[in-house]
Amino acid sequence: MKPILAVFWNICLLSRGPELVPTHPLFVSAILVADVLLNFLVAFQQSNALTPIQIATGIFVSMATIAAATWIMLSMRDVIGRYPATITALFGCDLLFTLVSAILVPLAGTDSRPLMVSVAALILIWSIAVNGFILHRAMNVTVFIGIFLAFCMGTLAFVLSSAASGR
Repeated sequence: MKPILAVFWNICLLSRGPELVPTHPLFVSAILVADVLLNFLVAFQQSNALTPIQIATGIFVSMATIAAATWIMLSMRDVIGRYPATITALFGCDLLFTLVSAILVPLAGTDSRPLMVSVAALILIWSIAVNGFILHRAMNVTVFIGIFLAFCMGTLAFVLSSAASGR
């Protein structure tokens, strides 16, 4: 387990690329399921206004949007063979970011709302940079273009998931 976490952690530190991520279908499925479950648990714990169905809908729409956008972008660059490693890297790193935010944001405390928001914003910026780095390595584009695409993909996923879940 530790070597697997190290692979994703090194990607989050921008020292390794998605090409090192295992692509066995069972591993990819395990990462997807773990990411869905952790996102659901964290969102359910932090949200008072949404029902479990709304939370699940938002998560599935967001992940489907990211998966589809990644597939389209890799197809356009004619590197679709990199899809399993890329999507696993994206969702594996999201799993780590969700875990980090689930720990750090509550530690910032509800008494200090500006600190809590700042911690969440820093994690969001870091995740966009990491997703951009993953896309940069997978698509053979510059880091700036990768970050721009990651930002656009994340924004689209947020808008569609918000609309689908009724937020």
